[in-house]
Amino acid sequence: MPFTLALTTLGLFGSILMFAGDMLLYFTPGVYDMDGTLKPYLHIMRVGGALGPVAAFLYVLGFLALPLMARGDLAWLVWLAAALLAFALICGGAYHAQYAYLSIIAKAGHEDLYEEVSANIMLLMRLATTPMYAGFILFAIAIVLGQTVFPVWFV
Repeated sequence: MPFTLALTTLGLFGSILMFAGDMLLYFTPGVYDMDGTLKPYLHIMRVGGALGPVAAFLYVLGFLALPLMARGDLAWLVWLAAALLAFALICGGAYHAQYAYLSIIAKAGHEDLYEEVSANIMLLMRLATTPMYAGFILFAIAIVLGQTVFPVWFV
């Protein structure tokens, strides 16, 4: 159980770190001081952007704790749910990274590329959300069927 607790703690820390990274990426101490460049926000963007991959790694370690809390004949459902959730988190990072292209094509005045870029973004969004929903549903089923240490009221 100490190993499971360590993985759970790392996952929780990863989720907090990811939240901090998101807040840093969108943080401004006041009115946006746009000087036509990103120089005023370069440091914030570097720190916020660097936290994402580190946080995702810790998050995935947290998902590894879920199968260690499985029990019963259908424990494989929890393994599958954890794998789907980890995959969805990784795809979610790729999905969010694509938004930079929208601002680049707008700044460059190539709105003709908008449809192509947005289609790619939607594909990655589906690639992230579909396994995420499937993972949550499978995990909920495993809890309701008593295949985890979690009580049914968690669902």
